[in-house]
Amino acid sequence: MITQVTGNGRVLLTVNQNGEWNELFYPFPGQFQQLRESRLGVFDVSGGRFAWLRRGNGYEIHQTPYGGGHLPESVWTGHGIRLSVRDHVHPNHDLIARVFRLRAEPARPIRLFAYHAFQIAESMYQDTAFVDPAATTLVHYKRGYFFEFFSEPAYSRAVCGEHTLKGLKGTYVDAEDGRLEGRPVAHGAADSVMEWDLEPAPDRDVEVRLFLAAGRSLPAVHQVRDYVRQGGYARFVRESEAFWDTWVSRRLPSPPKGLSDHARQVYRESVLMMRHATGANGAVIASPDTSSLVAAGDTYNFCWWRDGGYISKAMDEAGLYENASRFLEFARSCQEPNGSFFHRHFPDGAIGSTWHPPPFLQIDQTATVIAAVWHHFKRGADPDVLLGFWPLVKDAANFLAGFREPTAGLPAPSFDLWEERLGVHIYSTAAVGHALERAARVAEEIGKDPSNWRTASSEILEAARREFWDADRGLFVRSLFPRDERLDASVLLALKLGLLPWDDPRARAVVDGVERRLWNPEIGGLGRYEGDEYYGHENPWIICTLWLAEARLRLGDRPRCRELIEWVAGHATPTLLLSEQIDRRSGEPKSATPLTWSHSTFVDVVHKYAEAEARGEIPEE
Repeated sequence: MITQVTGNGRVLLTVNQNGEWNELFYPFPGQFQQLRESRLGVFDVSGGRFAWLRRGNGYEIHQTPYGGGHLPESVWTGHGIRLSVRDHVHPNHDLIARVFRLRAEPARPIRLFAYHAFQIAESMYQDTAFVDPAATTLVHYKRGYFFEFFSEPAYSRAVCGEHTLKGLKGTYVDAEDGRLEGRPVAHGAADSVMEWDLEPAPDRDVEVRLFLAAGRSLPAVHQVRDYVRQGGYARFVRESEAFWDTWVSRRLPSPPKGLSDHARQVYRESVLMMRHATGANGAVIASPDTSSLVAAGDTYNFCWWRDGGYISKAMDEAGLYENASRFLEFARSCQEPNGSFFHRHFPDGAIGSTWHPPPFLQIDQTATVIAAVWHHFKRGADPDVLLGFWPLVKDAANFLAGFREPTAGLPAPSFDLWEERLGVHIYSTAAVGHALERAARVAEEIGKDPSNWRTASSEILEAARREFWDADRGLFVRSLFPRDERLDASVLLALKLGLLPWDDPRARAVVDGVERRLWNPEIGGLGRYEGDEYYGHENPWIICTLWLAEARLRLGDRPRCRELIEWVAGHATPTLLLSEQIDRRSGEPKSATPLTWSHSTFVDVVHKYAEAEARGEIPEE
């Protein structure tokens, strides 16, 4: 499971519960996942004892983000050894620094081993790994992707080999007798091990700085390597730490003092998570988690327009205005000729995999991008922004205005926001009505005629209030054509988008009904919908619980909103990450962890809570 994350918009690194590199994405966050496996091992020379660092073999690990930038740190202790591991992705070079600090009680010789198996361009075949004795480096490459390891002090030995094929386990086996004796070059399913012979003592750290340069050619990674060696290894570690300390102090708004210290830390991690999940090209991935790949054949390493739109709005709230702007530019480059947005895209802009039949459409995604443009303008108040995004808004709004049933006036069928059912859905309908009203505001702001979109918005929302309302139960059904009466937490988001005024008595009835039925009686938190079986029966979801928090805030119950914010913070991982959902009995994270949308929704609701506390009123959506 991912426990820590850091990146620079091109390189995204995740660390797992064993303090090992879990995923290494390059050249985009979410694409490509270049790493198959990594391991750290120690050999106690005096005792003749070797161990890969894992729980349960006499070693324990403690993980806590360190510094202002919440950078990854893992500390292993056991058998009289203490090994601290800190990971840095340099802010403006495609360079990872891994700093080991080792102590031993009593003082004795220890060998440290680092094993890496790559899957370059997400294939473990046709790779090459070689040791360069002249430069004291180790290189993995395939086609246009190159990765070069070098360190201070230089490794004592380095070998290459193979894994998986030919009945081979992996070159890590070569380390398990405490001495490397393998080859200097390997190809195919190539892997490698580096060894450092160290003399740690109880009263001082022995430090090893291991660097990995990523690039698209051998000269490119050599250039970074030489730059680090000429400038000094320690300098590049200090630069990473200093950059994130400065970034947090200058860019990160202070969370409200009314929240617990823990919730404030989760808020900071959430802002950083949005930053790390955004590529330099503006793509925002749903999650760096690849754990679903084996079971489902796919991952969350895509840009969804609904997720991205809501994340963009939260980035604006948190002061990440440039990141939000880059996302909208990316959206503009990916928009379909008819104005809609395909189900999801790879981080490089190519259309992503889908389980929907043509036209591969969830209309709320197109709607969310329009709303994000208006929100971006509202936070920056620069009309030039609207001029730049006017073609995107115009084409998307015209598509939505035309994608309607001729009889009831509702949107035509598409897939719901949970990506499971084809029909006409309450949330999707509200999202379209909201987006067309926002498009009308954009048009009005730059002197265009807003009347057609405003009329369409009014017609759609009026039809929604009429067609979806079940007067006998006092609730909205979640879908029509076919009719589906199950309670769904997304109706809370529909209320947020203007389905009903908050002072309408039906709004409170809907919120009360959803909380009464979908609230988990065992550990708390709000489920998605009645009968949900995704990763467990009606597990509470982070975003749904936060939608309830905002609904309670808008109904005037600020204490309940704060309780729900604290519930979410209390169910972050020990390293402050928010998952997609929580196991309804154990309280453990389930499904994608971290989920960027969970973090962005936390940021958004915290900001709305803070504004309400400060002003004594509810801010406008």
